[in-house]
Amino acid sequence: MKKNLLCLLALAFAGTAMAQSQPATKAKTFGGRDQYKTFALGINAGALMPVVATGGSNDYTNWNAEVGYGVKLTKSLSHVFGLQGNLLFGKLSGNNDDAAGGIANGVRSYETKIAYGADLRGNFNLGSINFLSRTNNINFNASLGYGLLAYAPSVVTAANTVIDWKGKAQGGNDYIKEAYIPVGLGIKFKISDAIAFDLGYTAYFVDGDNLDASYAKPTSKDKFSYASAGLDFALGAKSKTNIIWANPIATMYDELKDNTLRDEVKQLDGRTKKVEDTVSELKKDSDGDGVANQFDKCPNTPAGVKVDGAGCPLNVLNP
Repeated sequence: MKKNLLCLLALAFAGTAMAQSQPATKAKTFGGRDQYKTFALGINAGALMPVVATGGSNDYTNWNAEVGYGVKLTKSLSHVFGLQGNLLFGKLSGNNDDAAGGIANGVRSYETKIAYGADLRGNFNLGSINFLSRTNNINFNASLGYGLLAYAPSVVTAANTVIDWKGKAQGGNDYIKEAYIPVGLGIKFKISDAIAFDLGYTAYFVDGDNLDASYAKPTSKDKFSYASAGLDFALGAKSKTNIIWANPIATMYDELKDNTLRDEVKQLDGRTKKVEDTVSELKKDSDGDGVANQFDKCPNTPAGVKVDGAGCPLNVLNP
């Protein structure tokens, strides 16, 4: 799996480098998703812990931070929402060193191998609209989803005997499989339009109580967390803007300020003025007899004289 992650990293770098040859184009307010980079590949590594920041009970007196690593693929559906697929690998561990004799509930310690944690999340971009800045260099996000965890716990008993679950899971499998709900928060720092440094924290709430190989508190469910650091690579041509850094308010302002658009408005204003001048000229009545000059066959009719439709004086018979 580590080799696969390295391959994904190499492909991401290659895809980013290949995109550098294309000229950049400006995004349009109503240009749709296709004008943006909407796919991103991320790799990460960090600490797996059998506790969560919100607290709660723990079946062991001590817990350890173990190495975890993962990969994710994000598809942004808009400036503020996207779908994210995640894979997680690593292990969890803890012990009862602080208990009397280093033993509690008949066990000294445990270790759980996570074969995989696979989930699909809704990812909410909390920093896509920044009224204080034209461009975003820091991006906050939150996620919520549903997934499946495959894990194999083992314990060291009071007699220093190792008991594991190999072949004892449902169907004789080596790994127990349980559903879980991931709740995550993250922050990204812009390195370039295509690369971001990603910090994240995710709490995993498991639908089971055997993640730590112990049913010490059967009324509770197990949980763990993952604090990670990694890199995100936006996939797509350089001519497209990365949607997570795009500020739609700034895009709208740019369109209003665009010189091309302003020139078109000026040209339209000029054409409108010409039409107005032509209409004014057509309506001009120099002698004030009510007939426009272009239809007046008798110009310079004295004021007060009644005229016909051609602008000529009417013959009035005296009574």
